[in-house]
Amino acid sequence: MVWLRMVLALSLLVVGCDRVLFPRFEKPMWSSYMKLQELQLGMSISEVEGIMGPPGIKESGDYRSGRYVFYFYLTHSMDYEGGNTVRNGYTPLVFKQGRLEGIGKLSYRMAVERPEGAGAPDDPYKRIH
Repeated sequence: MVWLRMVLALSLLVVGCDRVLFPRFEKPMWSSYMKLQELQLGMSISEVEGIMGPPGIKESGDYRSGRYVFYFYLTHSMDYEGGNTVRNGYTPLVFKQGRLEGIGKLSYRMAVERPEGAGAPDDPYKRIH
């Protein structure tokens, strides 16, 4: 009887370890990560979609040096210090004028961040003061 309890406890522990050690490993996430290696700067949006498939998140907007389109693909379970992901594991692809201009957090930040001292155009603090 003791052996049966011990075997049952160990089997539950082994099953639980898989979930603790690999909490969000999913095949589509790994697949997206591997497909990133096939991308080259200068590719068109349709070429990138042909390789990567539709993005998990798509955004566009006017920023410092023009109009950008951003595609975000889930490639990691979370952001890591020094990693290329933003927003909990999404790798950004940066497009300008329909061409791939950059991949990763640094390219994304360079596109969207404003120069030193420039606030947002609709900054409520500046409207009051």
